Amino acid sequence: MNFTETTEGTPQGGIISPLLCNIALNGLEETIKANNPLRKGISSGVHVIRYADDLIITGKSKEILVKNKKILTEFLKERGLELNEKKTKITHIKEGFDFLGFNLKRYPYNPRLNKPTDQETVLVIKPSAKGIKSIKAKLKEKILKKYPINKIISLVNPILRG
Repeated sequence: MNFTETTEGTPQGGIISPLLCNIALNGLEETIKANNPLRKGISSGVHVIRYADDLIITGKSKEILVKNKKILTEFLKERGLELNEKKTKITHIKEGFDFLGFNLKRYPYNPRLNKPTDQETVLVIKPSAKGIKSIKAKLKEKILKKYPINKIISLVNPILRG
């Protein structure tokens, strides 16, 4: 195995990476809002939720989201960045999606399981399959080591707390 010193970029997972991402994405929300103006005082229904380099843009229709994907692509291009097409997905909330280790999905309302409501669907947020797999792997790594139980507990607790 060879070691090669790099002189460019920031290390993946480094503490500066989220800061640089927030600087680069500064103004994204305003750009999206400016391109989706209020109509007759009613919200365009487009919202941006972001955490460092992870983001969601919600919209009332697929057409609105396709338009905003183009706006986002242009916004990133001006900053020398590009959208990761493999991780980019336009989907309906009833199909669900993963974000930051959680799966968000609207399920049909079931009066036997849910409290009475006038909604047709119920939003369920639960750990994603990928998130569960990751936590299990981390727990397995700590538990299989030949440590005394008090040491295992001290290693496992931070993982369980997140």
